[in-house]
Amino acid sequence: MAHYTGSGGTDGGNMVMFWPENLPEEADTMLENDPFSFAETMREEGKIIWFLCDGEGDFSVSVYVDEEPPSDLRSFLEEEEHYPDVYVKGDTYFGGLEYMYREHNPLLEEFPNMCGNLEIPDGIYQGNVYRTNIPPAFSRTWLMQRMGTSRYRVLHWQQLLSKAAMLGVVGVLFAFFFLVWYIWLAAVGAVVLTFLAAVLLARSESCREAIVAIDEFTQQFPEYVVLLTSQPPEAALEPENEELAMPVG
Repeated sequence: MAHYTGSGGTDGGNMVMFWPENLPEEADTMLENDPFSFAETMREEGKIIWFLCDGEGDFSVSVYVDEEPPSDLRSFLEEEEHYPDVYVKGDTYFGGLEYMYREHNPLLEEFPNMCGNLEIPDGIYQGNVYRTNIPPAFSRTWLMQRMGTSRYRVLHWQQLLSKAAMLGVVGVLFAFFFLVWYIWLAAVGAVVLTFLAAVLLARSESCREAIVAIDEFTQQFPEYVVLLTSQPPEAALEPENEELAMPVG
């Protein structure tokens, strides 16, 4: 029994867990020509796990091998898909479909943090893939208990000021064509002050602790959960060798 965690990202709205040694020799060419058809074929064969994804961004995953997730996480799981067979062979990677590879991927070499590496034991497993559905109220309560109410409020204000500064930049650029110069300069000054306040709060001890707390939350409550159950030894027989393994009557 073991538990593994990892994180990765995608710019194309598709997250996968893959094993380069599972993929055919021509995989890199096939991924370049028609990645979706190739990924679907590999998914059907149990050579990759293809996660349902709502869009681009960073995501985290927890993999439980021959064990159940903790009860506090289990209550948030929504079953996505069952895999009758998942073939784990060699290094395990979790990242965007655009970073999947057999031999090499120039995009992954440029952005190595977009694919996390997990050390799952080789074998043939049954897999259940879940996505967590965590209410925002639970996240806020968890962070407040972890950080304390006062420090959580500092984080909240930093996030509000950051959003206000971004909206302010867009607003002053648009208003340049409509406002008289002195009013426009005053608006620019307000945006600059808002931006500086957000930066100062981001460097505060409260926000530094918030980064640690958010990382802890992500590890305990990832976006995806995979349960792998070991198959019996006879399941490891290669299909073409099954006839040789049968007793002769």
